[in-house]
Amino acid sequence: MDIGIIGAGAVGLLFAGYLGKRHNVTVYARRKEQREQLEAYGVTVWREGRRGQTDVQAKSLSAFDSRHDLVILAVKGYDLDESLFITVPTETPLLFLQNGIGHMDLLKTLPYDTVMAASVEHGALKENEHTVLHKGVGATNIALVRGASGPLQRLLEEKDAAFPFVKEDDYEAMLLRKLFINAIINPLTAIAGCVNGEVASNPYYSALIEQAYGELLHLHPHMEEMISLEDIKRVCMNTAQNRSSMLKDVENGRMTEIESILGELVRKTSPRDIPVMNTLYLLVKGKESAGRMT
Repeated sequence: MDIGIIGAGAVGLLFAGYLGKRHNVTVYARRKEQREQLEAYGVTVWREGRRGQTDVQAKSLSAFDSRHDLVILAVKGYDLDESLFITVPTETPLLFLQNGIGHMDLLKTLPYDTVMAASVEHGALKENEHTVLHKGVGATNIALVRGASGPLQRLLEEKDAAFPFVKEDDYEAMLLRKLFINAIINPLTAIAGCVNGEVASNPYYSALIEQAYGELLHLHPHMEEMISLEDIKRVCMNTAQNRSSMLKDVENGRMTEIESILGELVRKTSPRDIPVMNTLYLLVKGKESAGRMT
């Protein structure tokens, strides 16, 4: 396939590094300096001490190639706006990789024939403009929102054990399952300033995990069969040494994804019904605001 990837952060580079081995990949990056480095060096992926290099093309979004068979949106949720789609033909299949549920309404209303959503379980850390560390091998769970299943089937046929795709039938349940994980682990680690494993091993943080899980289950009781409290703690321990993306954003004074992960829940629910989640939201917003003022 001919694949366009909009966004050249950790996740965008990771997808480019793996998919570029078998497909013609173009990465759309904002900054000229990054585009130049990607053109010169390709994408470098480090995993378990081994280095892999993949050649890719790099362009600005203003030079978008309308011939792509698939376009992957690898930007953060707060960067999803209509300007990203101006040059993308409506017949081009789109794949969304965002955390949270803030983009669910957008998935339903965009005038595109084929739309897919994904839940990415991999751990990735961007080291420089063209290098990404693959810190945790998981899977990319992917579901069809609407349209033709051809592009989805092509991705499912990928035979890379380090970068597998898994088909999901219900995209909303898939995104909610990932929300349960992100909405608990990311804010807790960002506030506590600790790695993922510590929020599960520390009894006080672990108590907050249990309370937050209960609140999420109160809002989405049908998810009890799809994700348990033990599942969330297991994710913490399986990624024990990882520093969540929200923690890294807070540490670097960057905007976080708290709005797309928790903002929708907080705005639609009374604080009395989700006191822990509301507190986590406010604390992360406070850290985010303080980081911008320093």
